[in-house]
Amino acid sequence: MNDLNDHDLRAQLARLTELVARRFDRIEERLNGLDRDNGEIIGMLIALKAGLDGTLGDLAAEVAALDDADEPDDDAQPGHFLN
Repeated sequence: MNDLNDHDLRAQLARLTELVARRFDRIEERLNGLDRDNGEIIGMLIALKAGLDGTLGDLAAEVAALDDADEPDDDAQPGHFLN
């Protein structure tokens, strides 16, 4: 009878070991998927930041050009001492 209990216990431990191993495999697959997804998201965020930086630079250049165009030319002002 003691041999039967040992055999049952070993069989149950083998089943539990297999179950735990399968669950760890699924968890590992999920983590690998999340790692790939995070890498893609980070890549997209880097590209977005680069695009926003470029747009910000373009806008700053446009604003500077508008500011330069709005400033009166002192030499063209009537009554200027060089006229």
